[in-house]
Amino acid sequence: MLVWLLHILICFMALGITFFAPQMVENKSKTLGYLIAISVLLGVMLVGTGIYIALGESLNSYIYITFILQLIILGLLLLIYRHFKKVGYSKLINICSLCLVTISHLTYVYYIIGSFIYY
Repeated sequence: MLVWLLHILICFMALGITFFAPQMVENKSKTLGYLIAISVLLGVMLVGTGIYIALGESLNSYIYITFILQLIILGLLLLIYRHFKKVGYSKLINICSLCLVTISHLTYVYYIIGSFIYY
């Protein structure tokens, strides 16, 4: 039951980070817009793959690592969002939010690979 709960929480955190962070990015150029769209589509595909593959029966350390890292990334995004509400758009917010989304995707890929190997 705990494995299933952590799996669902990790999936929803990754999906939330995928949809939440690009809202803070100022979208002036076409290439940045394409980058945001690719990031969101990649996140949705990763979470769909993770839901299909990643549910295991035993509780391993990679689940805890992924959960803690996603929680830290979500906390950092909330701090960036708070700064975004005070200051508005800036290049630092754009770079930080896109980097955090990329790190979140890499962490989720680690989760999928770990669950595929240890299953």
